[in-house]
Amino acid sequence: TRHWLDLDLFLSEGDIFASPPERLLRSAISSTSNFSKSFLATAETASPSTYRAAYCAELNKPLVIKNIYDSKQLGKNEIRIRIRASAINFADILTCQGAYQEKPQLPFIPGGEIAGDVIETGAQVKSFKQGDKVLAMASGHGFAEQCVVEATSAWKLPNQISYETAAASLIAYATAYMGLERRAELKKGETLLVTAAAGGTGLAAVDLGANVFGAKVIGAAGSSEKTGLAESKGASHVINYRQQDLRKEVLSATGNKGADVVFDAVGGDTFQNCLRCIAFEGRLLTIGYASGKIPKVAANVLLVKNISAVGLYWGSYRYRNPKMFSHSINAILKLLLEGKIHPHVSASFPLNE
Repeated sequence: TRHWLDLDLFLSEGDIFASPPERLLRSAISSTSNFSKSFLATAETASPSTYRAAYCAELNKPLVIKNIYDSKQLGKNEIRIRIRASAINFADILTCQGAYQEKPQLPFIPGGEIAGDVIETGAQVKSFKQGDKVLAMASGHGFAEQCVVEATSAWKLPNQISYETAAASLIAYATAYMGLERRAELKKGETLLVTAAAGGTGLAAVDLGANVFGAKVIGAAGSSEKTGLAESKGASHVINYRQQDLRKEVLSATGNKGADVVFDAVGGDTFQNCLRCIAFEGRLLTIGYASGKIPKVAANVLLVKNISAVGLYWGSYRYRNPKMFSHSINAILKLLLEGKIHPHVSASFPLNE
């Protein structure tokens, strides 16, 4: 689930915000120092070369909103974007804690997925023009009113898709799409088990699995409210793994066959339980470790059960396989336009809140 800021708006993982790291980013908005309050006017009041941004100056501390004077000239292949909506992803929270695999040098501006309007283009940019509505990867400059990106890191956004929906969809849905299509090769009619099924990426996997791939989806989460959300997105069976035995419930729902594909963002004991309820020739996809515990897999288990454990770090495709990276984003934009998927935005709040 998502929140967003409209800087219009911040976007973030609703389920993740139920945990202590929520305060790290929420306090960036509501507990900024007094000097920063003077900059909480709307973006339109700022001069073209001045804008606000939320800085991480110290790990595990509130972000600080500062005014930025930008005199940087665009590179020939760059575009400047007026940000209308910026997502707060779980990776942003981890980065601000120093717990993510990528560790930018302090101070830095978090935020990687944005939607907005092109306000300037580099000399050799032919694919965009001023005024174009776009979705973009900001490479760590998303919590700001403006950013500069390579033109190849932006995609035109149809007018029918809102800024908020687009920003909320980029990383979560593209990650889930690539995981299910390319890494797990999910097929129509197969059973898909999704853990953390009410989190941003988990809910995207439920939505895609049920409504695009045609799978039977089992959604597992830690409360009745969360399982209800997974059910609303297409899960045909839900499990509250704080009250129910995950393995027993999965086997019961599948006639003792087990899940063909597991989409796991939790790790730890949940990952191990998933290994015990996976089908013959099943694929266990690991995409994150919300539990804080990185599991280990005994190779003999993979051998005896004839199963596969595969990983996905979607961000690395941006550099190692750009064609596939763009494919995942274009696929999501197409599905949004066709109305086949429906990202969940649970709340929104302006910058000065």
